[in-house]
Amino acid sequence: MSPQLSAAQVLECFLSCHSGGDHGSLVCEMTSAPESLSGIVRVGPFAGFYQRFEDLIASSTQMVLYFIHSRRWRENHDAAIKAFLSRGDTKLEAFLPDLENHELMFSLERHFEDGPQIPALVVDAYRYFARLAREFQKPAEVWLFGRYPTFSFYRFDERAVIALYSNSAAKKGAPAFEITTDSFLGNFLAADIEDLKRECRRRSPEELEIVIANAIGT
Repeated sequence: MSPQLSAAQVLECFLSCHSGGDHGSLVCEMTSAPESLSGIVRVGPFAGFYQRFEDLIASSTQMVLYFIHSRRWRENHDAAIKAFLSRGDTKLEAFLPDLENHELMFSLERHFEDGPQIPALVVDAYRYFARLAREFQKPAEVWLFGRYPTFSFYRFDERAVIALYSNSAAKKGAPAFEITTDSFLGNFLAADIEDLKRECRRRSPEELEIVIANAIGT
């Protein structure tokens, strides 16, 4: 009989077999992973990570963010983010959808229940990071991704939080999990960030208004 797996182990197994380079091998044997390989330390609804995010932002020197717009997260943690940026030893990097990629934006609008609002929410995220850059000189650049996202992530010094997207348009609470950055999943995320930087368009915060104007004609 197969051993009973925890939710964290099931999720880790799923991600492990779907993140491999061999696209022809997507079958994962559902067995318990050795404790030393498990990078997942917490699983729960994304909304339940509020205090954990506050703690991670306050205790970290690096923050790498990848999401569609995450308006509520930005609003909830605005004070913590600004306190983070006010410290001289911190670095912020942000990945956002490329507004000029019409195929991507069309797909995002179709996928989510609040789809028609997505472009305006992305514009809001652009301008949020531009304001931070004017006040704190961080982030120095924003990365614009053109591929449809499979998850969002919030990476800190020693931990990261990954939030999954639903495959359906119906709105529902997103599951999220916290991982250590020195684990298998943490290494996968670090490699993905480096690949994203090679694939994404890099723009200074000052250039984001040009992207907005080109995309929506304002």
